[in-house]
Amino acid sequence: MQSTLERASAYLARMPVSVSGQGGHAAAFAAAVALIKGFNLSQEEAFPLLASWNQGCLPPWTESELRHKLRSAAASSGKPPGYLLGEDAPPWRDSTAPDFESESERKARQRKAWPEFHALKPAGIIAIATLRRILPDAVDLAHRWGFLKGAEVEGHRCCIIQEGTFAQARRLDGQPFTRADGTTIKAKNLPSSEGAFIGQSWLGATSHVLLVEGAIGLVEALAAFTLVNVEETWSILAATSASSRFARDPGLLARLAGRHVRIVPDADEAGLNAAASWLADLEGAGARVDAFALPNGFKDLGEVVAAPESHLETLNSLFQ
Repeated sequence: MQSTLERASAYLARMPVSVSGQGGHAAAFAAAVALIKGFNLSQEEAFPLLASWNQGCLPPWTESELRHKLRSAAASSGKPPGYLLGEDAPPWRDSTAPDFESESERKARQRKAWPEFHALKPAGIIAIATLRRILPDAVDLAHRWGFLKGAEVEGHRCCIIQEGTFAQARRLDGQPFTRADGTTIKAKNLPSSEGAFIGQSWLGATSHVLLVEGAIGLVEALAAFTLVNVEETWSILAATSASSRFARDPGLLARLAGRHVRIVPDADEAGLNAAASWLADLEGAGARVDAFALPNGFKDLGEVVAAPESHLETLNSLFQ
């Protein structure tokens, strides 16, 4: 006769592992329910079995996540204790069990499944510089600071603009991504990517900060700075989208108090509305704020940087 632990281990071995994006949360919860409810094990008895099963998961769960699953299983009321202990216990079958994973756990889980990031090769740096019509030195600088990385996303070689929990992919061949509904998008935020402003690790103690719109704007603004000769040192921040607001990052707003922040809004309704919101928040926090208008006919700073010979005076005045 097998012991209860041996029976539970054998049963768990027949259950599918958890795979991110393929019902992984429900699979992990079902495994925990089988141990806690099905075989009536304590959480301490169940943990080593669940940890062993977890080694095959893609990606594996952390210890705290596994223990959370066991606690959730113990608190669930869908199955009677010991329902898998009888001689006529049903074999494992695919079922949908409720999952008590929190939103923050779900997001962290999805971020763990991001593709592996790696250093850009020289060819990738040249490709980005060519696509954005900026100097390779500026791309390389962003790369060395850790804001640019390489990865394969949906089978395409991509550059990743990344800081903290934010990561956005752009194809190195310049083509857009195709959504499930057939529409296209030029930049793709990775699952559960979040962050209102990037470039914060550049802030340091600089007195002057340039605030632009769009993740790729971080690289383009850096390219603008490399084209000019100014005495002052500037930091660069980029709102990840026109919908970014300081309410999502009050800590950053506090860090900007007392500094000079120059906003370069995109020349469209969304960009101007965003700039108005940023200006009000920054002034309320005690920052010195002004806005810089792009030359007529230009939508964003990237277009100006792509034609530096004609607009070097504009770029110099941007950092004055």
